[in-house]
Amino acid sequence: MIFPYYSEYNRGYQKEMMRSMTDHLSFFQSIPPIHNISEITNIEHYYDVPADWHIVITDVRSSTKAIEEGRYRDVNSVAAASITAMLNVAKDVDIPFVFGGDGATVLIPPVFIPDAQRALRGTQILAREQFNLDLRTGIIPVREVLEAKLRIRVARLKVSNNFQQAIFSGGGLAYAEQLLKSNPDKYAPPPSDDTPFADFHGFECRWQEIPSMYDENVTLMVMALVTGTIPSNTVYSDVLAKIDQLYGNSASRAPITVKNLRLAFNPNKLKTEAKVRSGDTSWRTLRQMWINSLKAWFAMRFKIGRWGDYKSILVDSTDSEKFDDTLRMVMSGRVSQREQLRAYLEEQRQAGRLVYGMHISRHALMTCVVFDYFGRQVHFVDGARGGYALAAREMKQQLAELQKGEMTQID
Repeated sequence: MIFPYYSEYNRGYQKEMMRSMTDHLSFFQSIPPIHNISEITNIEHYYDVPADWHIVITDVRSSTKAIEEGRYRDVNSVAAASITAMLNVAKDVDIPFVFGGDGATVLIPPVFIPDAQRALRGTQILAREQFNLDLRTGIIPVREVLEAKLRIRVARLKVSNNFQQAIFSGGGLAYAEQLLKSNPDKYAPPPSDDTPFADFHGFECRWQEIPSMYDENVTLMVMALVTGTIPSNTVYSDVLAKIDQLYGNSASRAPITVKNLRLAFNPNKLKTEAKVRSGDTSWRTLRQMWINSLKAWFAMRFKIGRWGDYKSILVDSTDSEKFDDTLRMVMSGRVSQREQLRAYLEEQRQAGRLVYGMHISRHALMTCVVFDYFGRQVHFVDGARGGYALAAREMKQQLAELQKGEMTQID
């Protein structure tokens, strides 16, 4: 009562701060969506990530060795689990993320840092104790990327009403990954007396490997090279146009369709989800999961309630086409289509416009995060037996050859 003006001012300031915080948290949700992968080449769709946000990066070390041991599903599961943990930290706040097969990238506002650190430590324990995998994790401030004169820009691709795919550009994510690999201790979640805790609610892994509707599945990665003659957006636009010409539109080349989805009833397949969700792989737990899968099969088969539409809902919420300064796609098609695509990409590589990686398999893997069977969900798609991890290896080899050639010219 003594300082009424100050009190009114303070209350107004607090309201403004709360409004500012709400706007800050709704950054990704407020971005106007695009509706087709071809629109990623339009820079007007991208918005700068707030400077005080942070980049969460997870990466399964020695993933190639795990692939050779036939454990790529485990690698996928750990990567997807790390995203699940971050989504549960953020709760109802939409945050941008991208799944990379053997790792993931998630962007979070600073208010989530303490819980994210605990969740990352918990996910590392999951990887080590349940899957015998070593998960590198780190949290890198966006500000450090900006100080290096790079940017992190994000667009929002509306895949369905239930899933909005983050699309990244600006070169900042690759730089953040380099920072983590060069100094992992600096960015790793610090030791703490707090008990590590990761909430994996929503994680699911109940589908068999999904066969291609045609001859094969192609897991593709393409990265445009910076040249003084052709803008990278033009390179990506040309590549996407060529893919449309050879494979048809996104629906025509989709690796996941209603027809090729089959639920898994094998206990060894169900065990992966049990390891992530609870760590309990006892026969009682697996039996209950088997029963739940049988109920789901029955409901979908006989179109009970809304379950008759569930496979369509699932297919509409897959992440088979995305972009994070690298075009990433899993496509189903014919051998002849792939051969023509590789010939085109090789021609572009020889012209110095891009590098690429390709992995071929008969099946796709799918790992799911489902918060609502008829609402919020995402289904991560990768090529079986190596997918993105092996496509990335080929692309990195091409980059290494390019750099070696440049060094030879300098000498």
